[in-house]
Amino acid sequence: MSVSRRDHVQKILARRLQRDGNDRPVAYPSFDEAVRRIADERLHIYAGFDPTNPHLHFGHAVPLLLLSDLAEMGHRVTVLFGDFTARIGDPTDKAAARTALSESEVKRNLKTYTEQVGRIIPKKRFTVARNSKWLSRMRFDDVLALASRVTVQQMIARDMFQERMDAGKPIYVSEFLYPLMQGHDSVALDVDGEVGGNDQTFNMLVGRDLLRQTKNKDKLVLPTRLLADASGKKFSKTEGGLVSVDDKPEVIFEKVSKGIPDDAIRSVFELCTNVPLEAIAEMQRKAEGGSFREFNLALAEELVRMYHGDAEAVRAREIYNEARQGRVVADDEVVTVSGDAATPMTKLLASALGISKSEAKRLVDQGGVTRNGTLVTDALGPSGIADGDVLRVGSHRPFRVRLSR
Repeated sequence: MSVSRRDHVQKILARRLQRDGNDRPVAYPSFDEAVRRIADERLHIYAGFDPTNPHLHFGHAVPLLLLSDLAEMGHRVTVLFGDFTARIGDPTDKAAARTALSESEVKRNLKTYTEQVGRIIPKKRFTVARNSKWLSRMRFDDVLALASRVTVQQMIARDMFQERMDAGKPIYVSEFLYPLMQGHDSVALDVDGEVGGNDQTFNMLVGRDLLRQTKNKDKLVLPTRLLADASGKKFSKTEGGLVSVDDKPEVIFEKVSKGIPDDAIRSVFELCTNVPLEAIAEMQRKAEGGSFREFNLALAEELVRMYHGDAEAVRAREIYNEARQGRVVADDEVVTVSGDAATPMTKLLASALGISKSEAKRLVDQGGVTRNGTLVTDALGPSGIADGDVLRVGSHRPFRVRLSR
């Protein structure tokens, strides 16, 4: 295989893989071996996602973008939905055991996962698998045989288990089994490689060990970088730092423009988009010479463009600019509503739009409502509304509120 193809692979992997203490990309058995095999062979590579939530977020987009690159190079790509493992719960980075999900909850969460993945990887370039296909069929003697391949010492060496033991918190046997189940996914799929966030490295390496033991295959493990600020703190959903792949265009723009700190803009640009690294570096240089605001807005616009297209990206920026510039709403856009600042937003929207309270709640929960340009996140709490405030609901034109008590 030509040197140019290996150079191409090296650049693709280096962009999104975890780095070691010497700032060198990390892969198993080694970065050089991963580059060689990906450049010279046609491999079957997968990434797994547990449907513990109805929405994939931009943290998931990092391994999915790498999978998309690998698919474009001609590799066989599988996206695995952990519809069985989601019901157990991955103990990774958990200070306490996660609440188990029911089968119906998992099915509900899974409804739009394939469509969401299709926004990142062209639909004809990946296949979907679900691990309930093999895990739900295992007999108890199958489980015992699987469990015999990993020691208790290996499991309790994990940092989060050590922390829980030190704190006197319980560790359930089912949580020990989770890495084995994820590892068995690699065996069941008979893969050549796995992509996943670097917080999944332990689980992915268990699968590598199982594949070596059962099929004498040396699985590549490609741990991707996690979305974090300069201090290394991971973005939190509760702090607005994570954006869902299926968020509305204006919601993506709003969340990114408010939730990404200046010291994290470059890393999000590198990990979550395909903008050339040289162009990102140039934007950062300009930001350091003036303001990071335009750098942030360029990121927001690019992310909307990736998931909703050019027209929606332009429109989302226009909506943002209108809200920040205090655009005057015409008289025919004034809507009289019943209520005051203490009125729940659901009741206020139901009055303004002539819809049910449940529909109003759904609009808020889906990130479709802004007040004076700020995303409304609490559907049931006090609206905080005042005369003259501007509401935008979904794709409707904004309207000014006139309160009628």
